[in-house]
Amino acid sequence: MPKCQFIDPKEIRKAGVVELGEIKLNQYKKSFAEEKKIYGKDALLGIYKDMQFIREFETMLFQVRTQKHYNGIDYLYTGPAHL
Repeated sequence: MPKCQFIDPKEIRKAGVVELGEIKLNQYKKSFAEEKKIYGKDALLGIYKDMQFIREFETMLFQVRTQKHYNGIDYLYTGPAHL
């Protein structure tokens, strides 16, 4: 934003309302058996394996950042890491 552009604090900070539609919470009610009928055993196992892979990757990143090693291999990584 250029320095010459004036923003009136009274205008930008005046009271207002943000209206959102209905946001449902904790509404998921299907059982595992119902999900299995929809997706099938193979797809659910694939999802589970993907979740395990992601968790292991996050664990590896955390160990590299905090302990400077993973599975017996030392790392000197000083860059960003997002878990």
